[in-house]
Amino acid sequence: MTTPSPALVAAAPTLIAGLTDLKQCLTTILTGDPTLLVARIAPAVAILDGQLTLLLPGLLNAEEAVAASAATGGIDNLIAKLQALQTPPPATPAA
Repeated sequence: MTTPSPALVAAAPTLIAGLTDLKQCLTTILTGDPTLLVARIAPAVAILDGQLTLLLPGLLNAEEAVAASAATGGIDNLIAKLQALQTPPPATPAA
């Protein structure tokens, strides 16, 4: 089994909530009197839009931590490589 992306792990709760909201929207549209189906679409989609908008700050907070960790880790790696270039190689004994 492969290790999931840290960004996907951080976003998983928000994605689950978004998919649950989508399911509720479809259930609202498709349940009830078939002659009123068209009348239920606009309100259900408007509610879904509001619910998804409310999820965005949580998603951004979760992804910010992952992005910051990746950025600082990459910078630390670059610093280590540059410091290795400055360190003189060990002297080899003459044979």
